[in-house]
Amino acid sequence: MPILILAYYIQTLSPFIWQWGHSDFGIRWYGTAYLTGFIMAYFILKKLIKDHQLHLPPAKLPDFVLFVAIFGVVIGGRLGEAALYRPGMFTTFTHHFPYWSLLMVQDGGMSAHGGIIGVFVATFIFARRHKCSFLNLIDAGAMVAPIGIGFGRLANFINGELYGHVWHSRLAVQFPTELIYQSQPLDARIRYLAGKIRTVHPHLAQFMDHNPVAGMVTFLTRHLQAHHPNLVPALTQHPQAEIVRLTHTGKYPFLQHQLQQVPDFLRQIQLNVNVRHLWQTLHPNFHGPLPFTARLQIITLARQGNAMVINHLRHILEPRIPSQLIEAFFEGLVLFLICWFIGRNWRKAGMASGAFAVFYPIMRIIGEQFRQGDQPKLIFGHWISLGVLYSVPMLIVGLIYWIYLIRRPVTPPAAPLTAAR
Repeated sequence: MPILILAYYIQTLSPFIWQWGHSDFGIRWYGTAYLTGFIMAYFILKKLIKDHQLHLPPAKLPDFVLFVAIFGVVIGGRLGEAALYRPGMFTTFTHHFPYWSLLMVQDGGMSAHGGIIGVFVATFIFARRHKCSFLNLIDAGAMVAPIGIGFGRLANFINGELYGHVWHSRLAVQFPTELIYQSQPLDARIRYLAGKIRTVHPHLAQFMDHNPVAGMVTFLTRHLQAHHPNLVPALTQHPQAEIVRLTHTGKYPFLQHQLQQVPDFLRQIQLNVNVRHLWQTLHPNFHGPLPFTARLQIITLARQGNAMVINHLRHILEPRIPSQLIEAFFEGLVLFLICWFIGRNWRKAGMASGAFAVFYPIMRIIGEQFRQGDQPKLIFGHWISLGVLYSVPMLIVGLIYWIYLIRRPVTPPAAPLTAAR
């Protein structure tokens, strides 16, 4: 009988709805997703005002949504991305507009935890300035916030970012963006390995700090060259391809031992070798190091429907869990249903926001189990992603907040405010 090979879906969607020429500017699905979430939130909040559940003058609703959207979601999410995940954004500047890395929103990068903190602060400021009930406003915001989070996760899928673990299933997806997104769990493991070998090979371990994968290649190459002079020519000319070949022979115990400590390293450099081969197929006269722009051009060709490139990518990309869709389901749909049901039926101040503060970290922790973790840390012998680490304290604070409000005596609801004249 013939052997059936799974034909995985390869995600070649463009992140742009409309693009200005070949530049990085245009209308992106990511920004449109957030805009759609804000619009839907506006109409739902309008209904809550009509039902006398949100005590805000209708004339102030646009100001509230706009204020929270800009200062809470956008600024809070961007600052959260820099503070929690990429602190280098604060100090990185370029020679092209908008010059400061923190302002380069076209490159993506929004932290959900930062956005949540931003919305909390923005709502508190708005409530103080307009003399509204903070708990009433934050409850209403919690009831609609999962909509924006869910749309954001769908945009992550379209962008091909935050994808999941390798998964051999008919429902798995291949992401061409794997060519440019380095595995952060792999980087973390290599840096941890560098710390272990620093006392033995301090002159080699230093290479593994700045660029972990390239440093690991240098570490292995120099060690093999020092102990096996006959390998020097091949390792000098094509180090990654030669490491792959030597690993498959099983004749080099040192190499096997090091690779056992850094899962996915061999898979990553095999991908690098295959990408180089694909680029040489497109440009037969190419020689020298493969530039990063070459990977971007391959992804662009795939998104443009180049059949030859797509066919090659099908054979070199790993099938992965579409974790963005799983997170959209849990952090978007499920969380919305929970907060909406509690907010509509448990008419006590703080119940909807308390539910959000408790169930969002739970949904996030569930979703993190399916995706490649963000800059994981080794804790008690287990690699734990930053998404989980930031969710645990939020869950603890959320439980304290919710229990306190549940136990607090019920106060008469405030009368609906009349519209300003």
